[in-house]
Amino acid sequence: MELDIAIDEKAKQLISKKGNLITISSQSIENCCVPINEVSVLFNKPDNPQMFNEMKTGNISLYVDKKLEFKNQLINIKHTGVGPFQTVKVDSIVRF
Repeated sequence: MELDIAIDEKAKQLISKKGNLITISSQSIENCCVPINEVSVLFNKPDNPQMFNEMKTGNISLYVDKKLEFKNQLINIKHTGVGPFQTVKVDSIVRF
């Protein structure tokens, strides 16, 4: 499966400051009624890289959880937050 990657300019700048490495993984949260699946974004290499697809765009390395599915085969990474609370988010995840 070939995925396209779109990263906005502010997100590229932040990822560059954090070391040009990003891990996008699935995180399952168990609660009393319905399990919740969220996406976790970290600025380091995963502990178990065999569970991830390794990709590169420009000078940014991405590790993408093999369990995740994306709308239109596009990983859309956007900047969010201000000041010390800046991070990136991933849009276009298929939830159901």
